[in-house]
Amino acid sequence: MLNLKTAHPDVYTHFMCGHHVIRRSDRLWAGLSTDLIIEQVLMRSIKSTGGLTRGRGMGEAQRTQWLLAMPVCAEYNNAMQQVTGAGYKSSDQHVESTKTRKEKDHNDIVTLHEFLSERSPFTEDKSLRNIETGMVANDEANSDNAKEIGDKILVSMSEQLVTEFSFRKKCQAIPLDAKRPTNTNIIQTPQVDPQLMFQRLTTAGQENLNNMAELFKFELSSFPSSMFESNGFLRQATKSTLAEAIWNSGTCQSTELPVSASIAHVIDGGYRVPWTKDQTFSQICSKYVDHVKKKFRSSTIVLDGYDNHSTKDITHMRRSKGIVSNVVTFTKDMPFRVKKETFLANDANKQRFVNLLKDTFIENGIDAIQAEDDADLLIVQTAVAKSSAEEVIVFGEDTDLLILLCHHAKQDQKPIYFTSDKQATTKAHKIWDISKTKLVIGEELCHQLPFLHAMTGCDTTSRLFGIGKPYALKKIKTDMYLQTQANVFMTENMSKDVITKAGEEAMVTLYGGNPLEGLDLLRWRKFTAKTMSARRVVSVQVQSLPPTSNAAQFHSLRVYLQCQFWMNKSAIDMNPIE
Repeated sequence: MLNLKTAHPDVYTHFMCGHHVIRRSDRLWAGLSTDLIIEQVLMRSIKSTGGLTRGRGMGEAQRTQWLLAMPVCAEYNNAMQQVTGAGYKSSDQHVESTKTRKEKDHNDIVTLHEFLSERSPFTEDKSLRNIETGMVANDEANSDNAKEIGDKILVSMSEQLVTEFSFRKKCQAIPLDAKRPTNTNIIQTPQVDPQLMFQRLTTAGQENLNNMAELFKFELSSFPSSMFESNGFLRQATKSTLAEAIWNSGTCQSTELPVSASIAHVIDGGYRVPWTKDQTFSQICSKYVDHVKKKFRSSTIVLDGYDNHSTKDITHMRRSKGIVSNVVTFTKDMPFRVKKETFLANDANKQRFVNLLKDTFIENGIDAIQAEDDADLLIVQTAVAKSSAEEVIVFGEDTDLLILLCHHAKQDQKPIYFTSDKQATTKAHKIWDISKTKLVIGEELCHQLPFLHAMTGCDTTSRLFGIGKPYALKKIKTDMYLQTQANVFMTENMSKDVITKAGEEAMVTLYGGNPLEGLDLLRWRKFTAKTMSARRVVSVQVQSLPPTSNAAQFHSLRVYLQCQFWMNKSAIDMNPIE
């Protein structure tokens, strides 16, 4: 504005002539800025009685009828005022010059100054962002080009009848906080109903093949439905059923947690602390610190990492329902102004907050470490290392932690206990004594638990339809052949051919077949058995059949990769893509 006279003399001339305001009368204080005119005239008429927002709706027909009726209504209004001698007038005083108004304006200026000092828009960051919440616009947002977009709309309206013109959604400005489309379906190509395809292909195969068993070497579906859902996600396993089955195998519990001052606490940093809106991020981090100091002693907090892609990304996508929110630029002294779910639906936001949280823990004398991605293995490794000198209590919720503790814990070291950080208000609250658990299920089975868990479905592998974790646990206890195949997955540097062969034979065993017959023949036998034994006419569901040998190869490789990561991620260098 200071340079307006020299930078834009034409605009300056109009401004000095009073063209920055609109006057509805020639009275002294009748000038209003353009935005106030829109609010006081157009928006007021839309939102008041008889307007569009009072039960009429904002459809094309209602908008057109309202627009065409406005001139007539204005004429009626003027005529009624003249007949009745009534009108709207205000006194000569100016409300802007009163003492109360000046005080309010001064307070508003102070508030605005404080606000901008915390969220200065005058930085080198040229991204389009909300300076209140810190949310950065995505590539689709174009509200900063609103004038250009509006000009194009006005051009398209020229010489058009109001009854024929309609506003197109694609032509409107997209605001910063516009909801991005959810990506709950990761498959981009149109999908045929797998059950319908299966029925048609098996029917066609009966007429064209002499040996129907050959047909079942193929999936007979657009995707391996025994391992994948129709939207492309891995079938999700209920991991807690494995923990429940182990708990019911014998006495795994400890009656109470030890209370000695020398006990080490290892805490999964994913525990939940409520966030309060308008608190600064520093204050939110302090709530985490207060929670730890109140409940734990000699604590080590282990935090997840979100800097890199990992094989667990598919689980993160499922949990967020495919929604990816905008990046939020924030500092520790900036108030939290968006929803917690929205903030955490972006990995960059989570990583920056975890970095801030870690620094806050360290500043308050609490040991905090961060994993490169998923923290489960680092939590267990930290607990096992500490158990060489002192008793350890691990606080967490994930079944993966229990499986890894049983696998890595050593009986010749101090005891390790595993429990939840939640309040123990019900009998369901469990305190695991890892030493007792290892005795109950045996050292050999503890060694094979990662294989069993990954083969039947975890965060990075799919659940096999119809194969439950309790059943698999019971099976591996008595089946020596399945134990032999499990050991292949727990051995380093195995070739892909050995892995896929062992995986297929293990899968055949879990489905109740002869390991030497292979999955393709087992699929045919399962199909005929289901058809012959049905008491009424029902269709065999394609997902109830074992996967093909080809599909099982990739599942086996995923299981092997996860087992090797769980054994000791730092000791291997395996590329998941390969």
